[in-house]
Order: sequence, then C-alpha cells, then structure tokens
Amino acid sequence: MMKSIKNKRGEGYIDVAVTIMMVSFVLVFVVNVVSLVALNQNLKTVTDQLVEYASQHGTTAIDAYAESLSEKTGIDFGYSFDGSTLYDSSGKVQLGDTIECTVTYKISFMGFGNAIHSVPMKASASGISRVYWK
Repeated sequence: MMKSIKNKRGEGYIDVAVTIMMVSFVLVFVVNVVSLVALNQNLKTVTDQLVEYASQHGTTAIDAYAESLSEKTGIDFGYSFDGSTLYDSSGKVQLGDTIECTVTYKISFMGFGNAIHSVPMKASASGISRVYWK
C-alpha cells in the first residue's frame, strides 16, 4: 500500500508559479486586444480623412495625400475606391456621386510562445463628391 505524503510545504510554490504564468498569459492577450482596438480606430480615422479629401477634390486620384497620411500615422495601409461612380478614367467623380473608400492593413502580433498571428483589418467609409466637372 502507498503511503500518503503528509508534508505539503512545497505546494504553495507551484501554485504561485502557475498563477504567475496564467496572469502573464492574460496580460499578453489583453495588451494585444487593446492594440488591435486602437489600430482599428486609427484605420477608421484614416479612412474618413481619405474620403473627406477625395470628396472635397472630386477625385479618387489622391496618392500623394494617402502617402503623406501614411507617413504621418506610421501605418503602411492599402486603400481602394471600390464602388465609386467615376466620371472618367482619371478618377474624377461628378458632383453628388458617391465615393467609397476601403482601407486595409495586415497586422502581426506575438501570441503565446513563438506563435505569430496575422490579423487582416479593414475599414470603409463613403462620401459624396463636392466638385462639378464639365
């Protein structure tokens, strides 16, 4: 028959070590989620600014502004004007027509251990052209 161990003085050390490990995992997860939420808000703001600029100028050819916005925010995003009603092939949008912009960004963050998770993020906005083209 096996003897039961009556001395349990070392159990507390293992409990503390496991608790610290679990708390650190939760902290890593919370920090990653908060950074994703903040980045999503920044992408939405960038999308709104791109649509506002395109609406004021009546064109979807805004590469220089998008580049300056990318440098200012530090986010290397991609954008497209899918669904926009173009007046001609140069990207002009007639007065009152819709301009729809979609900004995409792919973020990679550390998971538990050596795992790297890649999350695609997308934000979209729309506006109306304020320029009349003859």
